[in-house]
Amino acid sequence: MNKKRNLLWQNVTGSVDAGEDFRSAAIREAKEETALTSENINSITETDLVFNFHDQWKKDVTEKVFIIQCNQHWDVKLDPSEHEHYKWISEEDLTRDSVHYESNYQALSKALELQC
Repeated sequence: MNKKRNLLWQNVTGSVDAGEDFRSAAIREAKEETALTSENINSITETDLVFNFHDQWKKDVTEKVFIIQCNQHWDVKLDPSEHEHYKWISEEDLTRDSVHYESNYQALSKALELQC
């Protein structure tokens, strides 16, 4: 959640740097935004979810969804330039209202479907 982004709950997202593939970008963004460590990553699953849209700067964006399964909960340390708050929710509490964007809901639903 971030005031600059209208206080919306959102999954970890980010851009792909020059010379980087989508998978590497997903891992880097998760580490940068939450202090996830490589040692805590159990598996990384690329899904069939791909979203195309215009971002806030009117740039064309392709978003691919990856699911990172971790070995355990960790002491999340948010990048304050990206997020102000986070929350863990249980599977039973996941609804379309849990996040603002439909694509975020679909990503979380895919994680449940794949039992990640």
